[in-house]
Amino acid sequence: MAISQAEAKKICTYFGTLEGDRHHWESHWQEISDYSLERRNFQAKREPGRQRGVRIYDTTSRDSNNLLAAALHSLLTNPATADWFDLRYEMDILNEMDEAVRFLDFVKKRIRTAFQRPKSGFTTQVAELYQDLSGFGTGVLYIEEDPEIGARFISRPLAETYIDTDHSGQIVVVFRKFSLQAWKAVEFFGDDTPDDIRKVTEKRPEREFEFLHHVRKRAMPTPGKIDASGMAWESVWISLKGKEKIREGGFRENPYMVPRWSVDTGELYGRGPGVDSLPDQKMLNSIWRTFIRNVEKASDPPVLVDHDSVLAGSSVRLTPNAQIVVANDGGTRDPVRYLEHRGQLNWNFEMIESRTKNIQRAFHHEILQAFQDPRMTATQVLELARQSQRILSPTLGRLAVELLEPMIARVYGIESRRGDFPEVPDFLAGQPIKIEYVSPVARAQKQGDAQAIMESFNAALQMAQADPDVMDNVDLDEGIRAIYAANGTPVEAMRSRDGVIQIRRAKAEEAERQQMQQTLMQAGETGAKLISAGASLEAAQSQGNNA
Repeated sequence: MAISQAEAKKICTYFGTLEGDRHHWESHWQEISDYSLERRNFQAKREPGRQRGVRIYDTTSRDSNNLLAAALHSLLTNPATADWFDLRYEMDILNEMDEAVRFLDFVKKRIRTAFQRPKSGFTTQVAELYQDLSGFGTGVLYIEEDPEIGARFISRPLAETYIDTDHSGQIVVVFRKFSLQAWKAVEFFGDDTPDDIRKVTEKRPEREFEFLHHVRKRAMPTPGKIDASGMAWESVWISLKGKEKIREGGFRENPYMVPRWSVDTGELYGRGPGVDSLPDQKMLNSIWRTFIRNVEKASDPPVLVDHDSVLAGSSVRLTPNAQIVVANDGGTRDPVRYLEHRGQLNWNFEMIESRTKNIQRAFHHEILQAFQDPRMTATQVLELARQSQRILSPTLGRLAVELLEPMIARVYGIESRRGDFPEVPDFLAGQPIKIEYVSPVARAQKQGDAQAIMESFNAALQMAQADPDVMDNVDLDEGIRAIYAANGTPVEAMRSRDGVIQIRRAKAEEAERQQMQQTLMQAGETGAKLISAGASLEAAQSQGNNA
């Protein structure tokens, strides 16, 4: 059912409430931007390219945030990593069937290709998402369904995005408030563009207008409908100039991923390392600003200049190389002299180091640095991965639910509608598929399992020297399959179970044929020997009779 004008105004009123409630968050985020990260605008509107970091005297937070964001991208969603997500059937027996597994493996490769397409923008856009996520505690990623490209990834500014949750804390409402120039609005909305905006395009195409995109989870999608009413998420575009609906539709999957680092009870938006480290960063900025001023004054202090009388209204300026006019006392002192500087230059750098470490600890700097040590063994890497999992487990769990799994589901849906998947076998039709994110620790654990299998097999070989029957406990077929799976070996590199059975059956038949042939040959040789022996005996008897 189409949304009426009255309902569009209700949506605008609802948005106004969310916008008002977020005021304090915006003030906090602006401070993080001004004093720490030097990115994003919330309350201060600056032209693109204008200098931002005028209040930043120490870059510890910015550098730590860049390092953590890069590490998250590398560890969680690196396109070069083949197995950062997995697909499985909900019916476990299908996961043991070779044909079903090979079909699912092909689907997974198509999804991986969608992430790796250069035009999809995944690598660059998700990197920006991680910057916002670790810096401000909340990030926004929009996945657009492009008819030509497929899935297109766009990192949206947090300043434009407003959210709301249901009773269970799941994000079910997303608003995006944005501006477009008149000519761009006509290009984007086409025939749906309001007449008043279309008229402005003729004289002032550069004039900007504000719009609202409202995405909300439907309570009851209409069963069997293939139009917007049957989709799980409703979509409404509204012009804020007249609070009128421009376009409505829907999405099969939520196009907005809004991951949060951690969420305090009763709050909507997340808190991340950038939020936690802000007091220490502001302190460092203040310390370094004061220190720089003292150094400048020590190297180029203000000067005192004599005058016949004190100038009325003269001010005392203590900036470097400033002149302070003072009364001449009639003595013999120099008419121009330096003002004695008593600032303390031998600062306590231990306090600076302590604040710096607090910030780096908030961004998990020590763990990330340890991962970059080339001298680490595989065992040390596995143990470090487990340690990082323990520390980051709440965040990684939330990212899996709010970003990774819905992102993979969205790409899966887009690729399936493009027809990029092969025809589903009849016995798999209608079988539900589970989309699972595979954590870095899970990958490391799998590699550890492969190493454990080899160590156990070597131990069994040594024991078999004393008792060969011990090898009856070892299932080599399942062992090699487990090693292949743990190492992420492509399915094509391993024969199916049916294929192995056929090869072994053919080998057995060939061995049986050769054995029968050898038996016949041996029988023939034995017969020939018997015939030869019989002929010799007969000849001997004939000679005896003649004698």
